[in-house]
Amino acid sequence: MFGVTVNHFYKENYPPFVKQSTKFAASLLKNCPEVTTVIVIDGSATEDEELRNYCESIGINYLHGGKILSFAEAYNLGVSQLTESWVVTMASDIYVYPTTFTTFREFIETHKDKEIGCLIPYLSRCDFPVQRTTQNQQRYSCYSPIMSLNMNVFPKDVYEKSGGISTNYTGNFNDVDLTLKLQKMGLNIFLVDNYVQHYGRLTLRHGTNVDAHSDWKIFYADYPELKGNSELWSLRLDKFLRHPILKLVFRIAMKVKNKELRNKLHNWVYDMIPVLQKV
Repeated sequence: MFGVTVNHFYKENYPPFVKQSTKFAASLLKNCPEVTTVIVIDGSATEDEELRNYCESIGINYLHGGKILSFAEAYNLGVSQLTESWVVTMASDIYVYPTTFTTFREFIETHKDKEIGCLIPYLSRCDFPVQRTTQNQQRYSCYSPIMSLNMNVFPKDVYEKSGGISTNYTGNFNDVDLTLKLQKMGLNIFLVDNYVQHYGRLTLRHGTNVDAHSDWKIFYADYPELKGNSELWSLRLDKFLRHPILKLVFRIAMKVKNKELRNKLHNWVYDMIPVLQKV
């Protein structure tokens, strides 16, 4: 049912555990009965024969991009190789449980009437506060205003019609850009009550070609109407919220000059999204 593409990137100065994380993350997918294909896309400068041999030894596909790939290019290449009706883009530091895809399957089967553009899980670490939680916290499946690109489940035809992940950004705002594409297609992003471990910033902390400032300038040149007084990447999240109370509180917060109070109001909105936008 699910085809998964795992993004791998490695440089000579990276510590060995970066590659070990890719191996571990990919191997855990073999414990998931709903996952029928796994492909590791290597966007590094050179092909890794040792990683290829490991992947093949456990029944996983390995494909080197032929050049250095951005994470968006790697994901788009990986999805193009998958034949399943549901495709998953997954970072190399996402560690799933055997029931992770069972939960996604059950959500899909239960909510066939919903216009699904993308499913995302709760994560142990995430830059998007709504998606970040702990395993023992109370969680609800809900309409999510935006998403992070750490683990994402798409109908393949939706991914293809959307054009995939934009390569205009080096690693920031690709997620918001894709959210806007899905929104224009009349589709929803659902945050599913499904907890997954995320190491977080595995490669970023060891050097990267991501240029956050450049991405910020490009995004707000493309979408100036989305720029606001928000600690969440200056993003006007109210433009993506469904519930009127959440919209109102977020808009009030943007007008508050006191930073501490503004952040408290924003955090209230993040905490209440799963409750007020519960499926």
